Amino acid sequence: MKYIWEAGWLRSKLTYRVLGSAFHDGTRTGVADLLYGYMFAYRWGARGDAGDPHYDPYVDAATAVLRRKIVGFRAAEVDTASRSFRIGDVNFLRELFTIDVYTDFVPEDAERDGIVAPPWSTIPWHLMVLMEEAVERGSAAFSEAEAKRRGVEWLDVVRAGKTSERLAELAAGFEREAYRPAALRTLVSAEEARKRWSAILAFYKANGHFLVTNGPYRLKAWSAEGVTLEAFRDLTYPLGVGSYDAYAVPRRGYITQVEQEGDRVRLSGDIETVVKFARSHRIERVAIPSVSRDVLQRSAPQCRYMVIDENGQVVLAGTVGLANDLTFRVDFGGRLAAGRYTMVALIAVNENAMNAEIRRIPLQISSAR
Repeated sequence: MKYIWEAGWLRSKLTYRVLGSAFHDGTRTGVADLLYGYMFAYRWGARGDAGDPHYDPYVDAATAVLRRKIVGFRAAEVDTASRSFRIGDVNFLRELFTIDVYTDFVPEDAERDGIVAPPWSTIPWHLMVLMEEAVERGSAAFSEAEAKRRGVEWLDVVRAGKTSERLAELAAGFEREAYRPAALRTLVSAEEARKRWSAILAFYKANGHFLVTNGPYRLKAWSAEGVTLEAFRDLTYPLGVGSYDAYAVPRRGYITQVEQEGDRVRLSGDIETVVKFARSHRIERVAIPSVSRDVLQRSAPQCRYMVIDENGQVVLAGTVGLANDLTFRVDFGGRLAAGRYTMVALIAVNENAMNAEIRRIPLQISSAR
């Protein structure tokens, strides 16, 4: 993230690097997919004249912060070389998109500032356009409240049979016209647009719904009792095999030893590791120095702590990673006034803090802040 001083206001430039992959209908992420989400927010979230069909209060509320903060955005670069790879005789193209977003807020914390307006595209631009056209033509509405107000269906690209039939008719017409919105004509060619509409129609005929996304699972079947998902195999997907294991098998960390030297605290610990065999697994608790480097890197253990004074008030909080000696070191020198405190700490593995073992550590700070 970069900061810019302009016209007396402190502004920020957020640079996002996004790995593209395939959508479920076989089309691939492009610049238009990443930018059209912004266009949608302004198109449907900004109130126009009374009776404006391009407005939904729900979209307005959901995108208010984004629209208030963003000054502009642009696609800066597309890198097709650095993240591509080859397996045997097959080349897998992975495109890295660089998107610059300019905002007018005062930058404070890079991690928090970065969530204001990320260009993540869950669905492709052609599905967004298809839904927009259905709403604009009075067939449905984006939100439940607006659907009730207008007396139309709440837009559902899966379960509503009549809506899906109308969407199919629209998509067929758009395929013949090679339609793309005016806002995308500099980003999408007529040929590319026709391929997009053809792909989504083929997806609908094969799956019976229009829910095209770019995640690792595709909707296969649904009923009142449940939903069936199937794995979507795409080797260019940014998150590789095993990326979600941390959620399926959450692991914990344990503080085993505490050493205080002056205003410094050093914590040693164990973490849980997963041993897999066939379709089963077991969890083993291992001292951090005994964990192999590659497993330790994937586990990403960190110590989260807060410090409470004698009045029960939280006066300091933070997170530290592993030091070179594979312990967690926290230096309170110059950060706390002299006195007695309680340090509350835990070791999180893969950011899992559920059911954590929390250690309360008496703390004596001798040097003044």
